[in-house]
Amino acid sequence: MTIVIVVVLVVAVFMGCKYVRGQILDGPGMERDSTDYPQKEPVDGLNKEAVLDGPDGTSTHAFTGSKESVEVDLLDIGEMPKTAVRQEDAYMQYAVYVNVDKPASGEGEMDEVRSVWLADERSGTVIKVCVTNPMAEAQWSKMSGKDADGVSVALTQIAAADKAMIAPGDVSKVIVEGCPDGRNIWTYIIDPYRGTAIQLPSTEGVVSLDWEKKEIIAASYGYDDDGRYSVNKAYSLDGKFLRETGGKV
Repeated sequence: MTIVIVVVLVVAVFMGCKYVRGQILDGPGMERDSTDYPQKEPVDGLNKEAVLDGPDGTSTHAFTGSKESVEVDLLDIGEMPKTAVRQEDAYMQYAVYVNVDKPASGEGEMDEVRSVWLADERSGTVIKVCVTNPMAEAQWSKMSGKDADGVSVALTQIAAADKAMIAPGDVSKVIVEGCPDGRNIWTYIIDPYRGTAIQLPSTEGVVSLDWEKKEIIAASYGYDDDGRYSVNKAYSLDGKFLRETGGKV
């Protein structure tokens, strides 16, 4: 009789569990491995439906489709400042917000400090992309030449964030741009999940985004015998110069 009861209990326990790669998950007293959250098929190379809130702060990379468990500082969307402004360039459930954390101290004084946030409005989670630094160093000398690539900068060296948008074809990246010097528009490609940032050599900001080619079209100005002109250039999401698009304007 005792043997029969034990067998029944063992069968009942295993029926309430789920096997994933040799591990029993979701059973009584079992904790789910963050790498085994159910994933839907990626769309255009992106896993837009991946679960973000794994245990102990770990999560399968929600946007790039990577199955590796990565450390991300995800917050509840309610923890984002209430004054943050939702940007126009949203994509599906993903949106970018910009907040003025500290207003400018006055004319000719320190510029305002802003923070940028990337939100998954469906899951109700948000990650802080960056906080601007009015004292960020210029990188133009490292990006000379008409076919120059972007350069890597620290996340503490984002000079301004007048506006922000989701990168075309990769919702884990955010394009941030602003005009801290009153003349040039500084443009950055930021990946908050890897903690990386690239400044583009463009000086007049983003003109358009090509979602099919996953390219950023940005403008730069120059001078010749006829005076000032502008030219549009295409860049990859890694900040690499690809080509000029059209002639001088």
